[in-house]
Amino acid sequence: MENRAVVVHTLEEATSQDPSRIARAEEEMRSLETVPNYYATLFDIFVDRSMPMQVRWLAIISLKNGIDKYWKKTDMYRIRLEEKELVRACLLSMFDEENPQIAVQYCLTISRIARWEFPRVWPEFAETLLAHVQAIVSDTESPASRRSVMEHNVLYALHLFIKTLCQRTLPLDRQALRRITPAVFATVAPIYAERLRLFQEALEMSHQLSFSDTQMLLKSIRLCLKTLRRLLVFGYAKIEEADAIAQDFYLASSTHQAVFYDLYKALSVDQRESPEATTLKKIVLIYGKMYMDFQNSHAVRFIITPGLKKMLDWYWMQVREEAPKFMPSLKTFDLDNIPALTLEPLLIQGLTLYKNVVKNFFYTPDDNGNMDDEVKQCRQVIDSEIITPEMTAQMTEVLMRCYIPLKAKDLAMWQDDPEAWVAEENSDYWSFDVRRCAEHLFVDLVNQKRSFIVPRLVQELKQGDTVSDPSLAFCQREGRYAALGLCAKELYDEFDFCKWLKEHPAVNSPMGVVKWRIAWLIGKWIPVKFPVEERPHAYTMLLELARPEEPLIVRIEALASLLCCIEDWDFDAELFSPFLRLSFERITSVLSHVTTADSRMRIVNFLSALVQRMQSEVVPFADAIVQMIPPLWQSAESENMYQTTILVLVTKLVEALGSQATKLQDFVAPLIAHSVDFANDAHVYLMEDGIELWLILIRNSTTLSDSVSALAQRLPQLLQYSTEMLKRILKVVESYFLIDPVRVFQLNGAAIFEALHNLVADTELAAKATLVGYNTLAVVVQCMPMDLCRIALSESNLLWTAFTRIVDKNDPAVVLSCHSSFLSRVSVSYPSLFIEFLASQDLGLSSTFCEHWVELYEDIAQITLRRLHAFSLAVAIATTNNGVLGALPQMVPIWNEVISDTGSSTLYYSDSEGEFIDNYEEPIMAENGRRNKLLASDPVHRLDIKQVLTQSMSECERLNGPERFQAMLARVNVEQLEQLKNQLS
Repeated sequence: MENRAVVVHTLEEATSQDPSRIARAEEEMRSLETVPNYYATLFDIFVDRSMPMQVRWLAIISLKNGIDKYWKKTDMYRIRLEEKELVRACLLSMFDEENPQIAVQYCLTISRIARWEFPRVWPEFAETLLAHVQAIVSDTESPASRRSVMEHNVLYALHLFIKTLCQRTLPLDRQALRRITPAVFATVAPIYAERLRLFQEALEMSHQLSFSDTQMLLKSIRLCLKTLRRLLVFGYAKIEEADAIAQDFYLASSTHQAVFYDLYKALSVDQRESPEATTLKKIVLIYGKMYMDFQNSHAVRFIITPGLKKMLDWYWMQVREEAPKFMPSLKTFDLDNIPALTLEPLLIQGLTLYKNVVKNFFYTPDDNGNMDDEVKQCRQVIDSEIITPEMTAQMTEVLMRCYIPLKAKDLAMWQDDPEAWVAEENSDYWSFDVRRCAEHLFVDLVNQKRSFIVPRLVQELKQGDTVSDPSLAFCQREGRYAALGLCAKELYDEFDFCKWLKEHPAVNSPMGVVKWRIAWLIGKWIPVKFPVEERPHAYTMLLELARPEEPLIVRIEALASLLCCIEDWDFDAELFSPFLRLSFERITSVLSHVTTADSRMRIVNFLSALVQRMQSEVVPFADAIVQMIPPLWQSAESENMYQTTILVLVTKLVEALGSQATKLQDFVAPLIAHSVDFANDAHVYLMEDGIELWLILIRNSTTLSDSVSALAQRLPQLLQYSTEMLKRILKVVESYFLIDPVRVFQLNGAAIFEALHNLVADTELAAKATLVGYNTLAVVVQCMPMDLCRIALSESNLLWTAFTRIVDKNDPAVVLSCHSSFLSRVSVSYPSLFIEFLASQDLGLSSTFCEHWVELYEDIAQITLRRLHAFSLAVAIATTNNGVLGALPQMVPIWNEVISDTGSSTLYYSDSEGEFIDNYEEPIMAENGRRNKLLASDPVHRLDIKQVLTQSMSECERLNGPERFQAMLARVNVEQLEQLKNQLS
C-alpha cells in the first residue's frame, strides 16, 4: 500500500485499551481488507522488528485471517498475484522470531499459504522448506539460544505443513504428499535421532531427573515425532514399500516410548505438573497415536509388521502394573487415598489397541467364509502370538477384577453430581475413559472367545465370593455383576438370570452400588432373555429401587431399566397395568428431584413411552400429567430440545385420550401456537413436533374450541414453508375442514385457499408437493357446501389455473394428472359448478381442454383416480357445450374400460396413504369416522357408474335433441359404441 502509516495507525488503535477506539479500528481494518497490497503491507509490518510487539502480533494474525478469506479466488475479492509474490518472496525468512505468540501465528500463516499454493502454484515449496530445516539444524555459528528458537519454529512450520497435507484427500494432493514423504523422512528422522541422543547424554551428565536444560530438546523431539507419525501413516500408499529409514524408525519407536515413559514414571506427582514433564507426557502419547492411526489406516500391515508383539506386550504390561491402583478405590471409596495413575491416557491407548486387534472387520472372513492370504496371516498371528489362551485368561481376569468395576471417582461423582455422571455414562465418548474403554474390550473379547471365556465366567458367577476380606469380596462381586450385564448376549444360553435375580435381592442392601448395579443388570437382560411371566418380579424390584428414600443415582437407573422393559418387543400392557399408578408416582418423584435439562428430558421421554404403550390405561392419570406440563415447560424455556420432548409427551397423551382429548384443546393450543410462531427463534426446533401435536389433537377431537379454531389463521403462512413438513401441514388443513368446514372457512378460508392455490401453481416445487396439495384440496372440496365452495374456487382462481395448465400441457405428465384429478373431483362433487365454468370459457379453449383432459386418463395409475376420471367425463356430457361433446368418441373407450374393470362396484377405495397407521395397529380416532363418512358420501364410491352414465346420456339427448345426439354417436367407433350399449343394458 502507498500509505503504510495508515495501516500502522489502525493496528495501533486496535491494540489500545479504549473500547471505542478498538471498535473504530476494527471497522477500518474490515474496510482495508479489499484494498490492493494491504496484505503485503501487513507482512511488511510483521517483518519490521522496530514495531511494537502487539502491532506485529496483530499484523500477522490479520494476514493469516485474510489468507483464509481471500487468498483463494472468491466472489468478494481475491488477493492479486503481484501481492502474493511479495508475500511469498519473504515468507520463509522469519524463523528467528523469538516471541512465542507471534511465532505460532507466523507458522500458521506459512501453513495456510502452503495449503493453497502447494503443489499447483508453488511446487518447490516443500523443497525450499526442507532446505531451511537442514540449514538451521546444521548451523553451528549462531548462538545456541537463536538456534533453538529457529529450530523449533521451522520444525513447527514443517509439522503444520505436513498436517495440512494429510488432511487433504484429493488424488493430486495425496500424490504430492507421497512424493515428498521420502525427502521429509530423510530430513526429519536424523534430526529426531540426533536430538534423542543429545537428550540421553544430557540426562546421563546431570545424574538426576532434571529437564530444565533439555526442554528445547524435548520440544524438538516432539515436533519431529508429530511430523514423522503422520508421514508414516499417510505418506505411503503401501506401508511395506516404505524406505528403510521409515521402517527403522517404526521398529525403534516402541523402545523409545518405553524409555520416555520410564522417565515420566520416575517423576513424583508434583514434578509431573512441570512444563518439561508435560512435554514428556505428550511425547509418550504421540507414539500411541501413531500406533492407533497406523492400525486404523493399515489394519492388515499393522498385524504382520515386525515389532507388533513387543509393542502390545509393553502396553499390556503397563495395564497390568496399573491395575492394582484401581482396587483400593473400591475398598476405601476415598479419593484422597487412591494411588495416582501414572498416565491414564496411555492405558486407554493400550486398551483401544487390543480392542481393535480382538475384533476388527479386516481380520475376519467375508460372508462366504473366505480369507485372502494376508488376512489368514493376520488371523494366525493374532491367535498364536497375541490373543493366546493364556493371554485371554489373563485379560479376562485383569479386566473383570480391576478395570470394568465402578471406580471411586464414579462413586464420588454419584454424591457430588449424579445427573452429570449419568449424562457422561450415556454419551458416546467411551474412548476417553479407562473403565468404559475396558468394558468395550471385555465385551469384544468375550464375543470373539466365547467358547473359552463363557464357561469360566458362568462358573465364577455361580461360585460367588472366593476371598474372606469383605472389601476384596465386594470388588470381586462388582466385577462379576459388571461382566454379567455387559455379556448378557453371550451368557443367555448358559445362565439363568431370572433365577439368579431372585436369589440376589438388592432392595434391602445397605450399599447403593449394589442397588444401582442390580437395576442396571435388569435393563441389560430385559431385551436379551427375560420371560414375560417373570417380568412382574422385575417391575416390582425396579419400582422398589425407585423409592424416594433411595439415592438419586439408583432411582434414575431404576427408571432407565423400567423404560427398557416398556420399550421391549415382548412388553405386555395388561401385565404392567397393576404397576401403572406406582410408576407414575415414582416418575413424578424423580422428576421433582432432578435439576438438569438432560435428566428431565430422559424422564419425560420415559413418561412418553409409558403413555404410548399403555394408551387408554393412562386416562385416570391424565389430569396429573397435564398439571406437570406447565412447570416443566417453564423450566425448559431456554432448552429447545427439552421443549420438544414435552411436546412429544403431550402428543402421546392426546393420542391415548382419544376423543376425550377435546377437553385439552384450550390447554394445548398455546403450546402449538408457540411452536409454529415464526417470530419465535425456537420454531426451528419445535415446529415439527408442534405440527404433529396439532394434527393429533384435531384428529382426536369431536369439536373445535375457539382457541384451536383461531390457530387455523396460522395455516396460510405455514403452507409457504416448503419443507418435508409440508405434508403434515396439509393434513392439518384437511382435519380442520373435516371437523368443521363452515366455521374454518368463515374464519380464514379465503387465505387458506389462496395459499393452496399458490402451492399447486408453483412450478418450481416438486411434483410430490403438487400431488399432496391437490389431495388436500380434494378433501376440502368434498367437505364444503356448494355455495361456499363456489366462492372459494372462483376467488382463488384454482379452477382457472388447473384448466389453463391442462390446455397448455407444458407440465410433466404426473403434474398434469394432478390438475386433471382435481377438476374431475370438482366435476363429480359439484356438476353444475363445473359445467358452468366450462360454459364460460372460449369454445376453442374448452375443446383443447377436453381433448387433453381425456388423453390424461392414460397417465393415471391409481384405480380410484381412473374411476373418478371416468365419472367426471360421464357427468360432463350433460351439456350442450360443443367443446365437451366433441371429445365423446374418445370418452367411450374409457367408460368401457372402467366398467369392464370395476363394473358397478361401489366398494370404498381409500385414497389415503396410511397416515393413520401407528406401529402395527390403526388407532381409534374421531377423524377416522369423519373420513369414513366422507368416503361413504363420495359419488365415485356411492353411485353406480352405469346408472350415472345412463342418466347423463339421457340428459345429453334431452338438451341437444335426438337428431344431434345421434349425429354425435355416429362419430363413435362402432365396436366401442356397441360394447358400451351392451354394458349399459
